[in-house]
Amino acid sequence: MLFNNLNASREIPLSWFSETLRRYIPLYAELLFLAACLRLVGLIQPFIIQVVIDRILPFQREASLLVVVIVLAGAGLFQSLFTVTSNVLGMLTANRVTRELGGRIFEHLFKLPLAHFRHWPVGQTMTRVGETDTIRAFIVGTTTGIALDVVFVGIYLVILLTLSSKLTLIVLVSLPLQVLIYLCFGPFLRKRLRAQFDAGAAHQARIVESLSGSVSVKALGAEKVILKRIEATLQRSLEAIRSAQILNISSSELTQTCERVVTIAIIYVGAMQVFAGELTLGQLIAFQLIAEKIAGPVAGFSRLWQDWQNLKVSRQRLGDIVNEPTEPFGKKPSLPHDIEDRLVFENVGFFYGPDAPVLKCFNFTAEPGFCTVIVGPSGVGKSTFGKLACGLETPSGGRILLGGEDIQRYDPESVRSRIVYVPQEPYLFSGTLRDNLLLDRLDASDDELRRALCVAAAADLPEQLSGGFDAQVGERGSALSGGQRQRVAIARAVLQKPSVLILDEPTSALDEGAQRRMVRELMELKGKTTVIIITHRPDVFERADAVFDFAAEGAFHEAG
Repeated sequence: MLFNNLNASREIPLSWFSETLRRYIPLYAELLFLAACLRLVGLIQPFIIQVVIDRILPFQREASLLVVVIVLAGAGLFQSLFTVTSNVLGMLTANRVTRELGGRIFEHLFKLPLAHFRHWPVGQTMTRVGETDTIRAFIVGTTTGIALDVVFVGIYLVILLTLSSKLTLIVLVSLPLQVLIYLCFGPFLRKRLRAQFDAGAAHQARIVESLSGSVSVKALGAEKVILKRIEATLQRSLEAIRSAQILNISSSELTQTCERVVTIAIIYVGAMQVFAGELTLGQLIAFQLIAEKIAGPVAGFSRLWQDWQNLKVSRQRLGDIVNEPTEPFGKKPSLPHDIEDRLVFENVGFFYGPDAPVLKCFNFTAEPGFCTVIVGPSGVGKSTFGKLACGLETPSGGRILLGGEDIQRYDPESVRSRIVYVPQEPYLFSGTLRDNLLLDRLDASDDELRRALCVAAAADLPEQLSGGFDAQVGERGSALSGGQRQRVAIARAVLQKPSVLILDEPTSALDEGAQRRMVRELMELKGKTTVIIITHRPDVFERADAVFDFAAEGAFHEAG
């Protein structure tokens, strides 16, 4: 399955977020109340200044001035209290919402089919996941802010009208001009924001890829080449950012110019009214202070279009993940427990792409309790066989049966608990040796861990590490050798007690002594587990029950 631009253009529906956000409505109502209180308290200052200029200073009323100062100090104290409370409550609420949304995103991400991860680099996937915060901020912050702005712009305009209808007319004429500026810039800004996101995601993917391959980079002496490639993606990202920022700066400067013209007009017309006795000096200053309060909400209205463009880009990018259909976890029954451990491929076909067939009419049978070795040259589909067998990949035709049951009819988690595949490139996670062994068996005892390590020819591994089972293995198991990582991965699979155990090149990183020990232990599993070993060295597994040769069109022959 290919992920094309059609999927990239599908926006994640806002209802996906509302499922989480509706549970936090009471908290957002409290935040809205605190924000309204802050704005109401902010209205005290202009009128206090008007009183001081018109009523106190001309008559030098010191006692009244003291009262005014106390009122201003009290208003400032309440404003600080409301601000701190609002910020703390907003932070805690945002953290809770982000944690829940992030959990849902990653749950969906890990339920996506393997093909998704094959077509999306890690860096680009992480960049898309990061768009969650942008969408949350718009839904919660921008929308609630706009709701308050609508209410208070009305309140501000009513107050301005009571002070001066002529000056209010100047303010009203400027409002549509400011909104028009942002509307004109909006379509161009959206295009540049999309280019900025794509360039940033490509740069992030390049960095992740380069750091992940640091050993190869240093071994080949390719630091300069890789650095040039990183610099190239960084340059493209910076150019895209610059292009978007220039447009942003231009629109903002035009808006601010409009605001400056309005301020000059208010001062001139207002001064003329003061000269004519139609307005007091205190009223003019109060008018200007309240008019400035309108500038913020109006800028918010104007930026709403820009924020909406950002939102659309973020929804499209996050939609690349959330709109992809997941595997049917929890939607199908579990595999029956009493079926045979016989694994059968019936006329199975598989394609990575329309022009890249890997398997065509493929047939295979692994008898229950037997050890079957699969051999063949590179590129014929041996590793793909392992991924198909445990349901990581979906066949384009035919059936894969366990005990006569088509695995596609059953829950993927159930299938993978019965058919365990260990790829030829084992992956360990940051944490301890115990953490890595207990990924799917949290209740396993130390004795069970030692037995699983023994099967993987690594019985003495805990003693070789300074911390035993609690020794840190490093990122991707970097503190262990290649052979140790491989054996830990095999032990982890054995610990799950699968019905079918598929090992892809299990001895490729082992020395001769470790190979012999592992083969001996794996042969002990025969009769209890169906073992399938994919290898280029069938001679190592001479005690296997059968050998399946891909090169000979799937011919079986006796081992030995």
